[in-house]
Amino acid sequence: MEPLINDPVLLQEFLIESEELLQGADQDLVGLEALPDDEELLNRVFRALHTIKGTAGFLGLDPVVQLGHRAEDVLSNLRRGQLKLTQPIMDALLAARDQLGIMLADIRAGGLKQYSLEPLLAELQRVSSSVPASVPAVPAPQDGAETDSVVHETGDTPNVSPKPAADEDTAPIQPEQKNPPGQALTAQSMRVDVRKLDELVNLIGELVLERNRLLQLAKEIGSGRYDGRGSDSPLSHSVARLSFITEELQAAGLRTRMVPIEAVFSKFPRLVRDLARSVEKEIELEIHGQETEIDKNMVDLISDPLVHLVRNSLDHGIELPAERERQNKPRRGKIRLDARQEGDHILVTISDDGSGIDPDRVLQKAIEKGLVSRERAANLSMREVFDFIFLPGFSTVEKATNLSGRGVGMDVVRSNLKKLNGSIELESKPGEGTSVRLHLPLTLAIMPVLLVKVGEEIYGVPLRSIIETSRFASQSLHRLEGREVICLRNETLPLVRLETLFSSPGQEADNQEKKIVVMTVGDARIALLVDQLIGQESTVVKPLGHSLGQCQGIAGATVGGDGRVRLVLDPAGLLLSAAQSSSQEVLQ
Repeated sequence: MEPLINDPVLLQEFLIESEELLQGADQDLVGLEALPDDEELLNRVFRALHTIKGTAGFLGLDPVVQLGHRAEDVLSNLRRGQLKLTQPIMDALLAARDQLGIMLADIRAGGLKQYSLEPLLAELQRVSSSVPASVPAVPAPQDGAETDSVVHETGDTPNVSPKPAADEDTAPIQPEQKNPPGQALTAQSMRVDVRKLDELVNLIGELVLERNRLLQLAKEIGSGRYDGRGSDSPLSHSVARLSFITEELQAAGLRTRMVPIEAVFSKFPRLVRDLARSVEKEIELEIHGQETEIDKNMVDLISDPLVHLVRNSLDHGIELPAERERQNKPRRGKIRLDARQEGDHILVTISDDGSGIDPDRVLQKAIEKGLVSRERAANLSMREVFDFIFLPGFSTVEKATNLSGRGVGMDVVRSNLKKLNGSIELESKPGEGTSVRLHLPLTLAIMPVLLVKVGEEIYGVPLRSIIETSRFASQSLHRLEGREVICLRNETLPLVRLETLFSSPGQEADNQEKKIVVMTVGDARIALLVDQLIGQESTVVKPLGHSLGQCQGIAGATVGGDGRVRLVLDPAGLLLSAAQSSSQEVLQ
């Protein structure tokens, strides 16, 4: 079903605006359910649907107009006070919102399809007339529609909609047939604050002026008027100025790609609402720091890990209301999403006040699976115990549910974060709750690194993972449980030798002092033995490719100023290598 006005530019603008409006309406509807007397929320939802319907009518998208008009009637009656918001009304409005999302996704994929809208339209008419009736199931998206992507997980796809009755009026609304696909519209645009663009244009102007200055100096040097030597020469000043402008331009360019993390967080109120109803729990979701900005390319990459962690909190963490009352807790459980910037990385925290994780139960399951011996288990730290949760196939849940419990997901969460050069930490107290912290880089494009030399090779160490650089005497080197460790200010740190890991022979130091780089991964620390500290550099990190992508301890590669390829180290992989070298009993 093609639109009457088949202009790709107009359709693209319509989709961008409508998807943003629907995303906001999703959050506002859930908020309206908790605050039914909030007129501002009601007005925002009404304006969003009115705008979508109006533009769709101009483009000739009749099914969108038809559904939007019927949902608008319900909202209009609510605004005039002729209706009082009830559960059936909210379910019908959310079902209409989901169906609109399906239609927009179909338009982006190539064109509208044939939809059986009569049950949903009839339900909207009934609730608008205050006639009690059963609510149709939330429509299931077709061909990858994004409305259900927030609850998608490999191996587990729950049905969070109310179960439909057996009659035709409550049958799921699905397209009856597909039209031949048209040309898909890919979303390759984003909104940028005009102030960021002004800053970018101003810096480009400065760059042009400095280029003109360098061209003039090149002519003067070429004509022999002066040789350009000396640290205080006009050429040196111009090069320094060019370097400064380039760094500012780089930073400004990266800021144009930054978007509020609200683009990720906004889907969770609806997700938590639907999942809580499906498992008969009462959940309050708190969101903080949604104005924190992240790289646009990371929005889609962190969405699935966050969804899995929120679902784990809801299913594993928060207890049923009756159980919480027996434990003298409020019936309503609480899940908190928080984001903030810390230095050159973003910290995202997902916490709950549920039952928590019993470390003894995790350790017992690890022993049963043969992941660790009882002797070794007695000496594991709390962090090492919780690390078992991130192993493939590990689960302490006795009975799997539609949401979780099959031992999939947490290993994928960690591996996905590793691809982003991020890390994950888990803290939990039985009976009090669980907190998971994700450390994410500000951007995937540029990474500040410390260049170190081992033998003839130069490596980049991510600056965000470095605590300090130091020297230590050979007398501080010891062996503990088969692992090399050093004693630095009364702290014992595992020692990692790159020449051993990467078969790159180091220099034989004839002095008594050696150089180390102390790095942190979560609450763990390791010491990296190096021959030489070269200095800091901002670099562009590229992936190694599929054939080399599984090299443990390497995050990617970059090209140095001399044209040679340099490896960028992965602190989490180095820590795992250090742990594996200490005992063969731990699963690799």
